[in-house]
Amino acid sequence: MKQFPLRQIHPNAEPAAEAALAAGKQGKFWEMHDELYKNGRNLTPETIKGIAEKIGLDMKKFEADRQSDDVKKQIDAELALGQQVDVRGTPSIFVNGKVLQNRSVDGIKAQVDEELKKAKG
Repeated sequence: MKQFPLRQIHPNAEPAAEAALAAGKQGKFWEMHDELYKNGRNLTPETIKGIAEKIGLDMKKFEADRQSDDVKKQIDAELALGQQVDVRGTPSIFVNGKVLQNRSVDGIKAQVDEELKKAKG
């Protein structure tokens, strides 16, 4: 999972990405991820803090990690990678280096099957 906060469109996307990565440092990336998506229309600083408390994070560590240079550098690096491979929105899914256009279960299966056939040659 890579971070690609759409800074110009969603002003709270970057704080959410920082929160997810900081939660990940405590082994709770996916718990934070799921709660952030549930609250996607209300990602205020208070909401993010409440989520961190709800999932049982050490709040002092969470706040320090969220504001750390490491987290900011990781987000910048992942944004650069996304731009390099022409990510235009989120979520973006890649199968063997190709952007998945049809994100239905059938679409995913078809692209995976196609790539497996190519691999078997």
